[in-house]
Amino acid sequence: MSPPRLLAAMAAHLPRFPVLLFFFLAFHVAAAHGDPAPLPTTYDGSMCPESSSCGNVSIRYPFYLSSTTRNSTDYSYNYNPYSCGYTDLEIFCQDEGPTGTPVISLGGDNYTILNIDYGSKTIILADSDVLVGGSCPAVRHGVSFNKMWLHNTSSNANLTFYFNCYSTRRDGEVLPPDLVTYEIGCNFKSPYADGASFVFTPDDNDKAKEHALDQDGRCKEVVSVPVRSEVLMARNQSVLVTGGYAEVLWYGFELEWNRATTDECYLCEQSDGKCAYSQKREFMGCLCSNGKVGHLACRPSKFPKTDHSI
Repeated sequence: MSPPRLLAAMAAHLPRFPVLLFFFLAFHVAAAHGDPAPLPTTYDGSMCPESSSCGNVSIRYPFYLSSTTRNSTDYSYNYNPYSCGYTDLEIFCQDEGPTGTPVISLGGDNYTILNIDYGSKTIILADSDVLVGGSCPAVRHGVSFNKMWLHNTSSNANLTFYFNCYSTRRDGEVLPPDLVTYEIGCNFKSPYADGASFVFTPDDNDKAKEHALDQDGRCKEVVSVPVRSEVLMARNQSVLVTGGYAEVLWYGFELEWNRATTDECYLCEQSDGKCAYSQKREFMGCLCSNGKVGHLACRPSKFPKTDHSI
């Protein structure tokens, strides 16, 4: 039992004045232990719309628009933002109306949302920089994300890029002939302008390893990114190296979302509530349809009752 709850339980058996003292202590002990401040007993229902949209993408719980976050006051009287939805599923809508672009941040990089399927709990994302990078976009980073809610799916494969390879060749050294098939025929700008650049599918990665492209500084940058397998399989290598890899990237990659069935949020959602989380991924309360906040759930009576008559 956490220190605040222990103190509250003890206070129930004491006279009124000590009770006030115990709640004062509980308030400050919670702050010292970093426990999230409880939410008010009611909340602004507009932060939990049944559905909203950005562009042609429908946005529903557990996703939420960044504009719908609200603030609670913590034990030090600082504002603590919380959401009606899972922390990492925050969506930023660039522009408004039918021309809006829904964007989600993963590992500090922006990805444009192409589609959300609430039935299969999957989302299709594409690197926002790649989408505006022209017919030969430079791939500058891999995909990283916290796996508390988001996960890769079996629908993905990887494209691996090797940039600025053999840019400083020893005397007489030439590009190995069997690598020419994988050389990207694009004129990249700095910092990828020097040397040769290659793209490999999962089936061809052995060729990259054979020439140790990822070792001894042979290439300045190695980036591996997920793509949709069905899209990749429809393109052959000759198409990829002439800029066709860009189209594969434009179709994006797939992630799925789910949540462990043993945390507080499970109880909340089982009672038809929506989970409120802090920006630190802490469960803060259960947002109920009547505008009230439940500690763990909205309707405790939904759960099996224990017969105490025996």
